[in-house]
Amino acid sequence: MATPFVQGRLLDRALTCTVETVCAVSRRPIVFDLDSELGYHVRPPAEEPVFFVPMIDVAGLDAPCIVDDF
Repeated sequence: MATPFVQGRLLDRALTCTVETVCAVSRRPIVFDLDSELGYHVRPPAEEPVFFVPMIDVAGLDAPCIVDDF
């Protein structure tokens, strides 16, 4: 999810990506666009999903991968 944000800063330009997934509970499709400013737009017919940006103390990670600490 951080791809447009990180790459946008590294390349010093605006980027957007489209994420296509399904709800883990209802199995309904969710499609949204995410931009390099962390703005998003959810495409119909999805309801507004809950988005969050985890705040992580990178220096304090114990796991070998950031995903392992979630």
